[in-house]
Amino acid sequence: MNREIKLKLGVVPVKRGTGFTTAENALIFKNNTFEVLKKIDGNVETINIDGVVPDGIATDPGQVPAIADFLKAQKVDAVFILHTDFGSEEVVAKVGKEMGLPVLLWGPRDDGPAENGARIRDTQCGIFASSKVLSRFGVKFTYIENCRPTDPVFINGVNNFCRTAAVLKAFKSMRIMKIGDRPNSFMSVMADEGELLSKFGIEVSPLSTGRLFSGVNRLKSKGSTELDEQILSMKNRMDISQFGEERLKTLAAMIVFVRHEMDNGGFAGASIECWTGLNDLFGILPCQLIGELTAMGYPVSCEGDINGAVTSAMLHAADYNRTPSFFADLTIRHPTNDNAELLWHCGPFPSALMGNTVNPALDDGGRGQWELKNGELTIARFDSINGEYSMFLGEGQTCAGPKTEGTYVWMQVDDWAKWERKIIEGPYIHHVTGIYGRYSDVLCEACKYIPNLKSDMI
Repeated sequence: MNREIKLKLGVVPVKRGTGFTTAENALIFKNNTFEVLKKIDGNVETINIDGVVPDGIATDPGQVPAIADFLKAQKVDAVFILHTDFGSEEVVAKVGKEMGLPVLLWGPRDDGPAENGARIRDTQCGIFASSKVLSRFGVKFTYIENCRPTDPVFINGVNNFCRTAAVLKAFKSMRIMKIGDRPNSFMSVMADEGELLSKFGIEVSPLSTGRLFSGVNRLKSKGSTELDEQILSMKNRMDISQFGEERLKTLAAMIVFVRHEMDNGGFAGASIECWTGLNDLFGILPCQLIGELTAMGYPVSCEGDINGAVTSAMLHAADYNRTPSFFADLTIRHPTNDNAELLWHCGPFPSALMGNTVNPALDDGGRGQWELKNGELTIARFDSINGEYSMFLGEGQTCAGPKTEGTYVWMQVDDWAKWERKIIEGPYIHHVTGIYGRYSDVLCEACKYIPNLKSDMI
């Protein structure tokens, strides 16, 4: 199953009815912008309103019902309101209110006045008006600064907005699979399932360890092409000599079975009781169940951490579920670099993210043994205390550090002491999700659209 998120962006150009630029000029500005929008991320489809209103440019509030009906029929996920001149704040606000979706507000930067001093557009002036009326209507919106469509800030802004909309699409009615319970001693990962449902619509649904046990054994007994492919794939990527063929078959069967369960239930992510109950049932640690599924776009958190699974699903959505995350402990400070920290877990990081590790392997328990690749990182944690939810966000860069056991990477930031204090003072814990790339601005903007969730960027 292709887990990539596809997004539809409805584009609504607006124009002041009379007194500003001509219909012909407005059409030129619109077409020039649409030409630049061809550079948008390939997972985004733009939907225009050509054929709904003349020239595909809205000028009258009476056109709003037809525009909204059309965009809803197209099942757009977000709306981009494009000013071609001063625009119509009434149209802008009513479209935003009627759609109830993330709204992007922008208009192109005007040229200077003509030789005779005349100005024909006053686009920025109109955007100021539109933003005020959107706020009066209670419509949350994202804004790209007034610039030319050929300026990098424009296409970067559109792409970031679309990533924000993808996070919101994934967050809406999110389902998290809960495999087993949290380890007994891990009070820090406790989550309120009822509160997640009532505040955010996030449903946590259990997969019993009994069902997992019977399903895995049945799959091992019957066999399947998927199972054989999973075994071969892992053998080609890592040394399994310590782990053994029979236990690899068990691990592969767990991966295939859980993937089917997540597909059938429409789950965005999962949490798993990884080192207590499942080890007793199967005689192995399911670390690379976490790593392999996460690499396929099914993010899984360790140690029954439901809030960690929510975090991971949101980070995956920031790149349309194309880039795998890794679920880490904040473990120790670097022995010589005051601004570096060890991101580690006993063996669940996806092998797809490993660097130039010599002889990557599964140890005798099933824990991965490799270091991750170099690159820029975004670190996040969705969490709560006393019913108040926030999302920690920060960015860093991998750096050199001592070798250690398990799966790991060292990260350097601008001011680790500030990070440490923010995490200690909460409501966060030692678990974070990391992803390669810079997505903190995208996730911060997404928090703006989610009631009861505050962004907390370092």
